[in-house]
Amino acid sequence: MKKITLFLFTIMISYISYSQCTTTSGGNYGNHVMVNDGTAEQIAVDNWPNAEYSAIEGLIPGNTYTVTGTNTTSIYITIAEIDWANPVLGGTVLGHGASSVSFTATTVDVIIHWHLDALCNTQASDDTLTTIQCTSVSCSCTAAAAPDAAVATYPANGAIDIPIDMTDPANPVISGFAWTDNGEATNYDWNLAGVGSATGVANPVDITYGSWAYSTTYTWSITSTNCLGTVTSIDYTFTTEADPNLSTDEFEAESFSVYPNPTSDLITIKTNLSISNVEIFNQLGQRVMSLREDQLNNNTINVKEFNNGIYFMTINSGDKKQTLKFIKE
Repeated sequence: MKKITLFLFTIMISYISYSQCTTTSGGNYGNHVMVNDGTAEQIAVDNWPNAEYSAIEGLIPGNTYTVTGTNTTSIYITIAEIDWANPVLGGTVLGHGASSVSFTATTVDVIIHWHLDALCNTQASDDTLTTIQCTSVSCSCTAAAAPDAAVATYPANGAIDIPIDMTDPANPVISGFAWTDNGEATNYDWNLAGVGSATGVANPVDITYGSWAYSTTYTWSITSTNCLGTVTSIDYTFTTEADPNLSTDEFEAESFSVYPNPTSDLITIKTNLSISNVEIFNQLGQRVMSLREDQLNNNTINVKEFNNGIYFMTINSGDKKQTLKFIKE
């Protein structure tokens, strides 16, 4: 049993030794100073897989890189730190494998060994195109700075009476959401609090949302992103317009009034005119009560069971109507 264990251990050690091929009998060829622009930078067009090695300078520690070799047979790549006390042998191995190897730079310089296979065999005739590419986002990033937080320009924070386009009632639209920033963002997400986000939007942007409602306050923000970072603006609020249909053909303002306002239970309509019917709507534009003339008790309505909030009472008299706002508390 001991002999078998020793034999397997010897095989494992041999495999590890072979898979990190750091022999340098083929000599130095194809050195390169990194540009780090995110492109595949050519080391040489004719490296041979015959234990040649290439010195690469100018890496950015912490960034990731991919080394690739292309030929008609095979190429085995081993990447190691450069040990300047013994640069030919190299230092800690950072990665190894066939054809393409990715690694994270720990120093500014590395040495790359070129062999035929994981057994460290060599072949001195197959020209190999070799490249190294920085694959970290920072290498391909052209932004001058990270984006700053967007500042809403429309609707302005706290704006009221923002119109809703109800041309298609199933798909109401609020148009022209706009903001300013430092111009560095490459992507914007438009966020509606409690609902979700529209991703990859333009500035300005029209937002179609099936639940846009009249006389309702909404909170929104913008998330700005580029290759250097992401930032979300502060929250901004706006309130939509009242339902235009609730105030069509209004009476003169003094035709009706309601009291007490606010109220906790009963509310009375004060008027000298005949009332045909009364409808009450909540802030979402939903009708919560409808009363005919014969259902009114001295023009008084019981709203005790209503939830606290703002309501709109539409009073109809003949072919005209007037809408009044009241508060239930």
